[in-house]
Amino acid sequence: MSDRVKPSILIVEGNGAVFDYLKACLEGHFVVEIAATCEAAITVLHRGKDAFALVMLCCPLADMSLEEALDRVTTDPLLMHIPVIVLSEDWTEGAHALCHGAMDFIGMPCHLPEMILARTRHAIEVSNNQSIIRSVERDQLTGLYNKDFFFNYANQFDVFHKELEMDCIEVDISHFHLINEKYGRNYGDDVLCSIGRRLKECVDADGGLVCRRDGDTFLIYCPHREDYESILHKATLGMGSRIRLRMGVYPRVDKTMDMERRFDRAKQAADTLRNNYNRNVAIYDDELQKAELFFEQLLEDFPRAIMEKEFVVYYQPKFAIQSTIPVLNSAEALVRWKHPTLGMISPGDFIPLFENNGLITRLDSFVWEEVAAQMKEWKDRLGVRVPVSVNVSRVDIFDNDLVGHMLRLIRKYDISPDEFLLEITESAYTQDSGQIIRTVNALRDKGFRVEIDDFGSGYSSLNMISALPMDALKIDMEFMRNAFKERKNTKMLDAVIDIAYSLEVPTIAEGVETAEQMFTLKEMGCDVVQGFYFSRPLPAEDFERYLKEREMGWTQAAERDPKIKPAEQFAYEALHDPMTGLYNHSAYTMLLKDADQRNIALILADIDGFTEYKQANGDAAGRLALHLVAEVLKHNFRSVDFICRIGEDEFAVIMTRVNNELKPLIYEKVNRINTMIHQHEEVPPFRLSVGVAFADRENPQGDIFHDADIALQRIKAMKNSGVAIF
Repeated sequence: MSDRVKPSILIVEGNGAVFDYLKACLEGHFVVEIAATCEAAITVLHRGKDAFALVMLCCPLADMSLEEALDRVTTDPLLMHIPVIVLSEDWTEGAHALCHGAMDFIGMPCHLPEMILARTRHAIEVSNNQSIIRSVERDQLTGLYNKDFFFNYANQFDVFHKELEMDCIEVDISHFHLINEKYGRNYGDDVLCSIGRRLKECVDADGGLVCRRDGDTFLIYCPHREDYESILHKATLGMGSRIRLRMGVYPRVDKTMDMERRFDRAKQAADTLRNNYNRNVAIYDDELQKAELFFEQLLEDFPRAIMEKEFVVYYQPKFAIQSTIPVLNSAEALVRWKHPTLGMISPGDFIPLFENNGLITRLDSFVWEEVAAQMKEWKDRLGVRVPVSVNVSRVDIFDNDLVGHMLRLIRKYDISPDEFLLEITESAYTQDSGQIIRTVNALRDKGFRVEIDDFGSGYSSLNMISALPMDALKIDMEFMRNAFKERKNTKMLDAVIDIAYSLEVPTIAEGVETAEQMFTLKEMGCDVVQGFYFSRPLPAEDFERYLKEREMGWTQAAERDPKIKPAEQFAYEALHDPMTGLYNHSAYTMLLKDADQRNIALILADIDGFTEYKQANGDAAGRLALHLVAEVLKHNFRSVDFICRIGEDEFAVIMTRVNNELKPLIYEKVNRINTMIHQHEEVPPFRLSVGVAFADRENPQGDIFHDADIALQRIKAMKNSGVAIF
C-alpha cells in the first residue's frame, strides 16, 4: 500500500526503545511517526489534526503524567476524535487509562506483533464508526447532541431512572446575532462552543444531557437541582458583560408528557425573560400552566374564529405633525379578537402564539382582506381614500407568492398599492436578511410602500440599517416609554430621528400619549405620530369621523354632522402663538403640567418697558422686537426645552432635565441673549429681565411659577435688566 493512502499513527515515547519494536509491528500497514514528549505530540497533532488515525502513549511519559496527557487530548475539541492506546508494564495504570478516556490498553512487553496490529486496527475502526455516528447525532460545531438524538437519549435515560426527578432547561444567548455582527462569526462560534462545553461540564457528573437545539439555544435534561444561577455563572465565566444568558426551567417534569412538550414548558418560562434585564432565570409554575391551558384553548378556537369573523380590525389614526395643525396622514390596522366566552383578547396574547404555531399567515391574510374591503367601502361610500398600514410577519415574507397575493388583493378591491402600506418589523431582517430584502424590493417595485416597524428593537447595526429597503421608519414604542420616564432623556429618540433623516425617510412614532411627547417629537423633526394623545384604536365606524374631518375640514364637518365634536381642535389651532410661532399660554399650561416636576427649571422673561418702547418706536418695532426675542430664545435653548409666549411681552421657557447646578449656565445664556438682542441692527435696542426658579430650589415660597415670578419682579425692581434666580 502506498504511504499516501496509509493511515498515520503518532507514537509518544521518550527513549525510542519501544518505538522501534512498534514500528516493526505496524509500518507495513501504517505510516508511523514519533514524538519524544506529550507537548511535542500535541503540537504535531494540532498542526495536522486530521492527519493521524491514532495516538499511542508509551509509559512512562517524559514530561507529564498519563492522566494529564489523556485529559489534554480527550478534552481538546480539535483532538478529542483521535483514539488513544496506552502501552505500559503496569496493568493498574492501564485500568486508570481506560477510565480517563483511552480507547484501549496493551500490557508490555507484548511479544505478539499480530496482537498489537489487531488492537490498533480495531481501535481505529471503532473510532471511525463512532465518528460516523457522531456526525449523525451531534451538532457539527459544538459536538453536543442534536435535538432529535438528544430527545432519544433523554427518553432512554427515563427508562432506566423512572423514579428520578428530572428538570428540563432551555438556555439561550441574548441578542446573539449582534455578537456575530459586531465581533465576527468566528468569535460567535467560539462563544457557542465554550458555552456548550461548560454547560456539559456542569451537568455531566449527575448524568445530565446537553444539546444545541438551533442557533444560540441549548437544552439540558438533568436530575433536579436548584443551582440554576450557578450554571449560568459558570457558563459565561470570563466572557464579560457582552454575553448574557437566559434560562427557562421546567422543574420536576411530568414524565407522562412527551419530551418535546416538556421542553416547550421550559421555553415558555424562558420567553418570559425577553426584554427583562433584571432576571436571568424563570421557572415554569402554576401561573404559566394556566397560561398554557389558555393558549391551548386559543389554538383550538382559532379555525372557528376565522370562519365566524370573531377577529375584528380596529384602526388607529396617524397624524402628520410638522404642519401648524396636525393632519390625518394614514391609519394602522390592528386586529382584536372578540371571543364569545373569553371576551376581548389582547393581541399581545394571541399574536406571538400564532407566530410560534404557524397560524399567523392565515390571520394576516384575513386582516389584509378585511382592510382592503373596508378601504374600498370608504372610497365608494364616502369618496375618500386613506392609506392604511397592515402588518406583514416574517413568515409571510418567505411565502414565494407574497407579491402575487398582494397584487391580486389590490386589484380585487380597486385600491392603489401606495395606499396599502406594509409594516415589517426590524427584527425580521436580522435572519436571512438577503431573502427578505429581495422580497421587500420586489414589493416596492410594484408600488407598495414599506415601513420598518418597531425600529430599535431589532438591534441592527448602522451598516445594516443603511442597506434596508424602506419608505418610512417607525420608532419602537419602548423608545417613547424610556425617553419620557421620570428622568426624561430623549437622546436615543433624537438619535433615531437623526438616523431616519440621514436615510431620507420619514419617521413615525407610536405610543404618543401626552402633549409633552407630541411637542417634543415635533421639535425633534418627527414627521408622523400615533397614540392615545390623538386617539386609541377605533372600530371602522368610529374611525370614519376622522375621514370626514379630513375631507371637509374641522368646521364643515361639525356643521354638517352635529355628532362630530373634534375635541382635539383646541390642541391644534390654539397651541401656537400666531405672531411668533412659539407655544402659547394654553400649550405652556399643558407642558408645565406634563413635565417631570423634579428636574425642570422655569425661566420667565419680560421686555423692559415694552409699553414705552412701542410708544417711542411704533407698533411695527414692537412686533419686530417680539419676533427677535422668539428667534433668539429658540437659538439659545435645546429642542427638548419648551419656549412659550404667555403674554404680550412675556415669555416662558420650560427647561427639562436640569437642576440648580446649572445656575452658571443660565447666567451665561441670559447675558448672551441680551447681547444678541442689543447688537441687532434692524430693531431698536431693548433688554430683557429674566427670573428663574429650579425645581430643586432651596426654601420654596410657592409653586415654581410663583417663585420664578418673584425672581423676575426682583430684577425688574432693580431696573438693571439681567437675571435673578430664586
